[in-house]
Amino acid sequence: MGKEYSAQYSPVNGAEDEKLLHRGTETRSHSKSRFLQVSLWLIHGVLISVTLLFFTLWARAPSKNDILLYSPANEAIEYKGIVRFNGSWDRHSVYRGNPSPDLEVAWNGVTADGRFVSMTLEQLFKSGEEPAPFMARYPEEYSGNYLASVEVIHQLHCINMVRQSSWGDHYLADDPDFILSPDGWRIHLDHCVEFLRQVIMCHSDVTIVTHDWVDGLDDPYPNFNVPHQCRDLEKILDWVDGHRVYIPQSKLIRQEDNVDLPSPP
Repeated sequence: MGKEYSAQYSPVNGAEDEKLLHRGTETRSHSKSRFLQVSLWLIHGVLISVTLLFFTLWARAPSKNDILLYSPANEAIEYKGIVRFNGSWDRHSVYRGNPSPDLEVAWNGVTADGRFVSMTLEQLFKSGEEPAPFMARYPEEYSGNYLASVEVIHQLHCINMVRQSSWGDHYLADDPDFILSPDGWRIHLDHCVEFLRQVIMCHSDVTIVTHDWVDGLDDPYPNFNVPHQCRDLEKILDWVDGHRVYIPQSKLIRQEDNVDLPSPP
């Protein structure tokens, strides 16, 4: 017959058995306590991480009050800090005064026509516009991109037109647009006034203007020398000139797939 095998056990007395049980219970209690501590720390860490993430997203999320519409020229925006306007009636300025060559140079420097830049299809979409067959584009040899300009130049052009119209015949007598079509010139001027109204109402400046008592005046006089936070126009114009597309007038033509609008937009 084959060999028979039996398990061999060494009996332990009661004291030793109790001691082993106590050690086992102690080990399990210690492990459980350590597990709970680690779990609490992990939960605590997760809660802190989620809180920080939520706060970061909340802080970074743009509200309807601080959204900056896309423009490729946004990269040129720099602030000059706090600038105090000079709103005095008799304040001297290179943009103010009787018509003169120096005055024209100053205004032409910020309103010159033809400062066209190039806008890619991607930039067009990002700006909120969609491509259309009537949109002017450069010939392929000049990138084939969309022809564009920066709005501030148009706004300054409109202010300059209002300024010139205030001098009557001094400017109008030599203005070819006025000579050829006084009615068309009037529509142009009205467009500028209406457009500037929209710009001013859009910005709705809420800077506080105080009023002062002035010798000889019966009513408090507004002090328009108020602080503003201003963008640096020179930086923007530098950006325009740096991205300007110099193209001969003879090359600025309709492309084969362009379609004319029935009237100006």
